[in-house]
Amino acid sequence: MNEFLDKLWSMEFGAALLGALAGGAFTILGSWFQARSANRATSLAQAQANAQRAFDTLTELRVYLEAQTFLGRGTHETRAEWNRQRKTLIATANSSIMLLPDVYKETRGPALMLLRMIKEWRGDPEWREYEAETNLLLSEALKFLGLFVRGSAIPEKREMTEVIAETIGQYRRQWMTAELEDLAREAEHSGLDEEDQARADRLRHALGLLPQQGSAPDAAASSAQAPGAQ
Repeated sequence: MNEFLDKLWSMEFGAALLGALAGGAFTILGSWFQARSANRATSLAQAQANAQRAFDTLTELRVYLEAQTFLGRGTHETRAEWNRQRKTLIATANSSIMLLPDVYKETRGPALMLLRMIKEWRGDPEWREYEAETNLLLSEALKFLGLFVRGSAIPEKREMTEVIAETIGQYRRQWMTAELEDLAREAEHSGLDEEDQARADRLRHALGLLPQQGSAPDAAASSAQAPGAQ
C-alpha cells in the first residue's frame, strides 16, 4: 500500500510540476509577446511624433510660401530672404524625417526625396512658377507625413517631375489667357501701342490662336476676347 501511495504521489507531483512548468512557459511567452507589442507601439508613437514635427515644420514653410508677394524674378534681397527661410525649415523637417526607423522607409524615403527637390530660388523661373512647383512638392510631402501620422495607408508614389511639368503647363496657359483678355479689354478701351500689340500676337501664337492674315492691330487684339476662337 505504501508503495502504491508513493507511486501515486510521484505521479501527481510530476503532473503538477509539468503543469507549473507549462503555465510558467505560457506566462513567459505571454509576457514576451506583450513586451514586444508594447515596444512596437512605443516605436510607432515615437515615429509618428517625429513625422508630426516634420509635418508642422513643412506646414509653416507652406504658409510662408503662400504669404509672399514677390513679382517676376524678384530682387537679390527677396530671393535671399526666401532661400534663408527655406533652408532653415527644410533642414528642420529633414532632421525629424531622418529619425524614422527603417521599418517606415516607405514614408521616410519619398518624404526626403521630395524635400531634396525643393530648390533654391535664383530668379529663374519667375516667382509664380517657382511658387507653384514648390507648393506641389510641399503638398506631396505633407500627404505622406500626414497619412503616416493618422495611421492610414501609404499613398501611391507619383513621378513628380511629370506632375510638375503638366501642372505648370496648365498654369502657363491660364496666365497667358488672362493676360490676353486684359490686352483685349485695353484694345477696346484705348487701343494698343506697338509693344502691347506684339505681346498680344505672341500670346495668341503661344496659345494656338493665330490671327487672320491682314487683320488690323485693334481688330486682332479684339479677337483675344475669345481665347478659344481659331
